[in-house]
Amino acid sequence: MGSPNKARPGGSLWARLVDAFHGRDTAAKAPDIRPNSLEWRVDPDTETWWHIPPGSPAGMQEIQACAPDGYDFARLVWQACEVCRLGLIVKIRVTGPWQRHGYGTRMVRFALRDRDGYDWTTTQQSEDARAFFPALTESTGVAFPRHAHLCEHMRARGPRRSQPGLRLTPPR
Repeated sequence: MGSPNKARPGGSLWARLVDAFHGRDTAAKAPDIRPNSLEWRVDPDTETWWHIPPGSPAGMQEIQACAPDGYDFARLVWQACEVCRLGLIVKIRVTGPWQRHGYGTRMVRFALRDRDGYDWTTTQQSEDARAFFPALTESTGVAFPRHAHLCEHMRARGPRRSQPGLRLTPPR
C-alpha cells in the first residue's frame, strides 16, 4: 500500500483524523473553526440575558449573556445568604472578544443589587480576575478577597435549579 507516511488522499474525515493521529501527512488545510455563528462579533443589540434563580435560599444562581445562537459568552455564578449577609462569586467568565466591554462588571453589579452591606469573597482567581476584581472594587466600593467564605446556609445541599431561567433586560 505505498509509503507508511503517506495519507489517503480525499479520504473521509475519519480517515484523515486516523492518518493525522498516526503522523501521516494529511495534506489538507485545517478547517477554520469558530465557536458560534457570530464569528466572535460583539453586538449588544442581538444578545439575550438570562437569570437562573437559586434552588434554595442561599443556593447558586447564574446570570448569562448569550449570542443569538445560544452561545453563552458571559456567565456569572454566585451565592448570597440574606441571613448571614455573605456573598460568594463562584465563577465569572467572559469569552475573549467580549472582554473589556463591561459584561463582567454588569453581571457583578446585578449580583450586588439589593445586597448593601454584604461581605463578598471569591473562589481562586485567574490572572485576568486578579486584574478585574481590584478595578471592580474601585468602582463599586465592595472588596472581593480571594478566599471563599461560605456560611452553613450556602453549604446546605439543595437543588441546583428550582425554576427555568428568566429572561432579563440587559443590566446596566
